[in-house]
Amino acid sequence: MSNAQIKMIRKLAQKKYRNELKLFVAEGLRLCEEVSPAQIEFGFYTRAFLSDERSAALVERLGKVAPLEEISEPTLEKISDTQTPQGILLVVRQRLSTLAEVAAKKIIAVLDGVQDPGNVGTILRTAAAFDCGAILLEGSAEVFNPKVVRSSMGAIFYMPIVATSRADFLSLSGVEVVAAAVDASAEIYHHHDFTRSKVAIVFGSEAGGVSKEILDAARKIFIPMRGHAESLNVATSAAIILSEAVRQSRLY
Repeated sequence: MSNAQIKMIRKLAQKKYRNELKLFVAEGLRLCEEVSPAQIEFGFYTRAFLSDERSAALVERLGKVAPLEEISEPTLEKISDTQTPQGILLVVRQRLSTLAEVAAKKIIAVLDGVQDPGNVGTILRTAAAFDCGAILLEGSAEVFNPKVVRSSMGAIFYMPIVATSRADFLSLSGVEVVAAAVDASAEIYHHHDFTRSKVAIVFGSEAGGVSKEILDAARKIFIPMRGHAESLNVATSAAIILSEAVRQSRLY
């Protein structure tokens, strides 16, 4: 393991260097199983990781096409972003889709300033489960943030995702824009007809909701609540609304 590799991994903890180097880090068995070998720059694993048959099979498969090296557990702990490393760490080349590729999907989840990495990753995981595309607008947590990567459970490796501006998003043609918002003009989410055309469903920031620029161009929907909660977590709202959109569109 070279000093250059150690420095690179430590740099990749910062967004600035992830953007500059177009790389990010993936850790753990389940997440690394989803990585395409062609995306791997290099990686490390521990001897203890090989004691499990599934883990050993992963190292064997990836090692045929990517440079992997065995390191000690203390060394992995020093370079890992997690408190309890799971025995494997990969440095991965970033891959994002184009806006056109995402817009080819019947249903698109749009994150407008969703800042919490855990929420972003969870929404991406949900969108992937429903075979939706995803668009991240300004102010949202970065796709390759380590917490987003972990909470997406591998969704970032196989679903179409793009980060773009609000102006470029609103320039999409043939896509109905629907925003989750508490507004006098909003309709109950399951009353909305999601089958009329391709639909982009926008979920806003935890604090401020969907931006005015998007709201002015969107049909508004909301989730009615009978209990005492003031609001739902944005990832929970996304799961409820995306599920209904998919149900109506019979995409299951």
